[in-house]
Amino acid sequence: MNNWLDYIDSKFSAFEILNLHQNQDGFYPNRSYKINGTYVSFEFDGPAKITKVECGKYFFENDFEYVGPVKAVLDKTKERYIAFLQLSFDGENGKQFELPYNPENKNVLDQFLKLPINEGWTEYLYKYKNSAYKVEIKLKNSDRYKVILLSTAEQDLPFPGDRLSRKVDTYFIDHLYRKKNIHIEIMDVYPIENPA
Repeated sequence: MNNWLDYIDSKFSAFEILNLHQNQDGFYPNRSYKINGTYVSFEFDGPAKITKVECGKYFFENDFEYVGPVKAVLDKTKERYIAFLQLSFDGENGKQFELPYNPENKNVLDQFLKLPINEGWTEYLYKYKNSAYKVEIKLKNSDRYKVILLSTAEQDLPFPGDRLSRKVDTYFIDHLYRKKNIHIEIMDVYPIENPA
């Protein structure tokens, strides 16, 4: 194996491959795999460079497929290379998400892929008066993450203060509002190899 495509295809050979889009020069710029309610998606800039890896929950409702409100992404600047972000149209771009093909980066990818393949996680979707405002994530090793949810406009066309405003709103909802108006939906993201 001398490129990411061969390496990833061998790692996920037993799983269903989705979204193979071939461009004019015969290269497939992305790959997605899903099994047991968990998806893993890769984007490439040629066979020797990954530009993004993400994973998360998918589910079916009324014959439509949906994904959860947050995703785990590979970020080389984070502990265990894991960051949780809200789903958005505008994907993650930048050097911290990219992996040129080499032995060191194979170890980075393998460390990140332990999350969707072997571990999984639990998402707690908090709603106030039926409007989702945050997601807390708990990994099986007890690490915790929090994502404050923004509207589509706040994500794609952010104004200064949007994130701060949502943080303040979240604080007031969590600490000052009536708890009976806060509902929590729990979603398990099962590991691919050991589903519940």
